[in-house]
Amino acid sequence: MKISYAKLQKKYSGMYVLSDKPDGKVVAASRNLGKAFKEAEKKGYKLPVVQYVEPEGTIAIYEVKISLRK
Repeated sequence: MKISYAKLQKKYSGMYVLSDKPDGKVVAASRNLGKAFKEAEKKGYKLPVVQYVEPEGTIAIYEVKISLRK
C-alpha cells in the first residue's frame, strides 16, 4: 500500500520515518534517528528505508553566499 507524503506529514511531521521498502509500510518513526533504527531492529528490519518528513507548513529559507575573485 502506497502512503502519500501528505498523510506522512500529518502523522509524522518533523520525524524520521523508516519503512520496509520505498513507499511501503511504516516500521518505525522518531525525531531521533538512532531510536528509530533501534525500534526497527527490534521488529526484525535490519536495513529499512529512511525518509525525513518535513514539518507541515514549513517555509524553507536559503542563504546564498557569493564570492567574486580576481
